[in-house]
Amino acid sequence: MQTESSPFEPLICINRIDETADATTFEFKKIDDSLFEYKAGQFLTFEVDVAGELEYRAYSLSSTPSKPETAAVTIKRVAGGKVSNYLLDNLQPGFALPAMAPAGEFTLQDNQSTTELLLMSAGSGITPCMSMARWLLDTQQQVNIHFIYSARSEADVIMADTLDALNEQYDNFSLTRILEQTGNPNDIQGMLDAPLFEKLIPDNRGRTIFTCGPAPYMQAVEHLAESMGFDMALFHKESFVPEAADETSESGVNYQVAAPQYGKNFVVDENQSLLDALEAVGVPIISACRTGFCGACKCKVTGEVESSSQETLTPEQIEQGYVLSCSAKAGSDLVIEI
Repeated sequence: MQTESSPFEPLICINRIDETADATTFEFKKIDDSLFEYKAGQFLTFEVDVAGELEYRAYSLSSTPSKPETAAVTIKRVAGGKVSNYLLDNLQPGFALPAMAPAGEFTLQDNQSTTELLLMSAGSGITPCMSMARWLLDTQQQVNIHFIYSARSEADVIMADTLDALNEQYDNFSLTRILEQTGNPNDIQGMLDAPLFEKLIPDNRGRTIFTCGPAPYMQAVEHLAESMGFDMALFHKESFVPEAADETSESGVNYQVAAPQYGKNFVVDENQSLLDALEAVGVPIISACRTGFCGACKCKVTGEVESSSQETLTPEQIEQGYVLSCSAKAGSDLVIEI
């Protein structure tokens, strides 16, 4: 169970399924066997001890809330992925892993949508789209789902058996696989481009797109939708990357920052996120998605800041001076409380 002092509770890994050579699904249950509560499309933030250092990463749930006894995430190995690769190499059934409560607003309930759904994903971006599809079908929602998935080859298709089963079982689910290399006549060989997009979706009126995948893929889908006159109020993309790289720059404009709880006084560049600056001086702040969606890096600030995201913060917290440090940059000297 979660305690007042910690937002984390231990989850027990009860199964691991190797989906491809570099992607694995991990299934968890709660220690007290209580049920999970979440929306399809949300993610879990895990605390992982890697070589004695605590790291925090967010992974989309690939399971469905309609089966709340367990929850699952599907993780793909990535170059330089410190936490993802560690979990793939070490996490086994019986191991416990601390996790925060499910979070995120890439969900059907939190976004404008219609009954004609296009779930478009690539690589491990399949996970929230799969969760949405499974929940919609399990709960017999009156929707039509066109699931469009892109990968390099047949060997790289994550949850291939599940996709095929849904395609065979449900009349309101249709599957299109776009693979760069394939010998399967049911696949489309190539990459998603404007002619293919228009062929697959000749009439986009009344359709809703949910898309997740590598940033270039989502940018391409967004550009294609815009160029085809798609109603962008019905376009939704996931906005965090589990293994996002830190980005800092130096503009020459600096501010003094104090974190008196930890006896820290330091200088921050105006283009540097508060999260990067706090981590650099050793302040123990939790971070996960690093893009302003999970809320893990919340802190209270006295002074002027520029925030690009206030997701998960309540109006009362914003009034009190709370910010998401990954999405906040200094505009004056600051005092920070964690």
